[in-house]
Amino acid sequence: QLSEDVERVSENPTDEREGEMDVHEDASSVILPDSELGTTAPSLRFSKTCLKNVFSVILLFIYLLLMAVAVFLVYQTISDFREKLKHPVMSVSYKEVSLYDAPGIAFYPGKARLLSCKHHYYDHIPPLINPGQPGDIECTTQRINYTDPFTNQTMKYALVVQGPRDVKKKELVFLQFHLNGTDQDFSAIDYLLFSSFQEFIN
Repeated sequence: QLSEDVERVSENPTDEREGEMDVHEDASSVILPDSELGTTAPSLRFSKTCLKNVFSVILLFIYLLLMAVAVFLVYQTISDFREKLKHPVMSVSYKEVSLYDAPGIAFYPGKARLLSCKHHYYDHIPPLINPGQPGDIECTTQRINYTDPFTNQTMKYALVVQGPRDVKKKELVFLQFHLNGTDQDFSAIDYLLFSSFQEFIN
């Protein structure tokens, strides 16, 4: 029987090999889909997990950024409020009045002499009747003698004039000075403005 089997194998070697190859092909055809599914499924799982982690990190970063902005705004608001409490002058209230407290104008004319002083309005300023000649002084003035500390303690005087009060109508003060004994075409007069003429008088 063994010799007969050997003879059969030797006589038909191709048939058995073809059968074996068919068996191997069938096995491979059955096994291959399982192996392919096994390799692709973990890669898909890994990619989904990676995307979830990336989105989680991005959302966490956005959340932290929004929290930082909110904390900064709260801190800035609190610091501004505390600064306003320290400096109450920053909050100003306006009150409409018909006349304002007249300011004061202190002139230091030196050798110049006041010829005239009148209150006018900006939209109507009449021309001078006698330019260069003494005229009416219709302003409230105060003459002050003082000792100049910068010129060897010499006595000088200042002329303090009450400023305009009706600011709505653009009231102004027109003063005319005259100065003799100078070679200059124009001479400037020093002056100083302060807030309240009435407080100065008091």
